[in-house]
Amino acid sequence: MFIRSTCRGPGWSLLCLAGAIGLAGCGQEKVKLLPVEGQVMLGDQVLATSAKTTGTVVLYPDKSKGNDSREIPRGRIDAEGRFKILTGLKPGATPGWYKVTVDAATVPDPKNPYHTASGFLIPERYIDKDESNLAFEVIANAPAGTYDLKLDPK
Repeated sequence: MFIRSTCRGPGWSLLCLAGAIGLAGCGQEKVKLLPVEGQVMLGDQVLATSAKTTGTVVLYPDKSKGNDSREIPRGRIDAEGRFKILTGLKPGATPGWYKVTVDAATVPDPKNPYHTASGFLIPERYIDKDESNLAFEVIANAPAGTYDLKLDPK
């Protein structure tokens, strides 16, 4: 007696295709984020934020140095001038070279959300990744101070 399989035809093909797609993701490693923390100095002074000021450090992957990440990690500057970089909501950044920007300004008036150059706490060149001349490589086991940023007040 011959038993005919009911697992043939278009339904079976779709099931096999779905299984293959599901297996394609198996074995792929998640991108590892490395801790990136530092302090921002403006000349010899800590660039601290307060209730009236805000600041952010942003990392732009440097494709010219092989960093093809699509993420743009960032971190807020606190009252002690310190920052911790996040990629999305997760702490850290992928390994590789980054161009770095710093934005620090007075908190805009809620009635006028646009602040002008007079509201910046740092020279405006530090806001542009191509003019800031700030860069570093995110590496595993970075020594303390590796990601500290010293800005020229002029």
